[in-house]
Amino acid sequence: MMTFMKIFISLLIFGNVMAGVIKPENGKNFRDILIVSGNRSSYYALDDESLIYKVKGPQRLKIYSRAVLTSKKSESQAFEFEIQLNGNQPIQVNHQQKYSRGVKSPQHPNHYFSKSATDYITIPAGVNQVTLRPKKRGQAMVVRVLEESQGPRGKKKRVEALSEEAPIKLIYQDKRLSYYAMTKDHPLFVTMEGPVNLEIISRLGFSPQMGREQDYRIQILDNGKLVGTYYFSTDRSEATTVEGQKDVVPGSWRSCDIKLGKGMHEIKLKFMDDNRQVFIKLNQIVGD
Repeated sequence: MMTFMKIFISLLIFGNVMAGVIKPENGKNFRDILIVSGNRSSYYALDDESLIYKVKGPQRLKIYSRAVLTSKKSESQAFEFEIQLNGNQPIQVNHQQKYSRGVKSPQHPNHYFSKSATDYITIPAGVNQVTLRPKKRGQAMVVRVLEESQGPRGKKKRVEALSEEAPIKLIYQDKRLSYYAMTKDHPLFVTMEGPVNLEIISRLGFSPQMGREQDYRIQILDNGKLVGTYYFSTDRSEATTVEGQKDVVPGSWRSCDIKLGKGMHEIKLKFMDDNRQVFIKLNQIVGD
């Protein structure tokens, strides 16, 4: 009987880990169970108090956020908060979402909720502290943080993007690597037929006045629907240069991947930072 109970408890714990939901260290009094399209999901209130998470890396976190509404509003609701990793400069998060009919709170039946916004943040190796902090007092939100599963493995096949300009070359150990330059005013587009996994490799362009480490943001849309905003932190590369741009140094590469279902997909990549550029390479991941 004791052995059975140990196995049962282990399965429960393992099941929770596999689910990928991360609880904040101080979240006991902030938990709210939401019914989302008939399914129960744990969210945590982000109102006047910050939420603190202890996370082991390397990995990627997926953050769902919703505005708490006092009535069924048809217009979009703006809300904002900060993501701070290990006490570094906070990342500013801004969203605007409409009311969602499919979300209810048994604990707070008089509350209504917006559709969810999705953000992704890459976590470095080791034990890390992630703090979610509201920017305005009295602006009620709920958040749900999940561990992202490992990216797909397999052979990589280069994907060509639709760009206003020809690819540029990044030079690494006498190799000329082809990347697309992307700015806030010049997004990239790619059309693919699913199911398929798309890998997006990005390298921030460091100008002389920029510090050694920088954050940057890329948004990904699939057929006009926002997949999410991806936040990256990078440093200057010691070994790579940009052909034709002597004053620009590429950052260390950062990547993310999106899984596309059946059918045709028009993917739009948007760089969210003003007066900067990022270099992009796209791969289709084939097989295991």
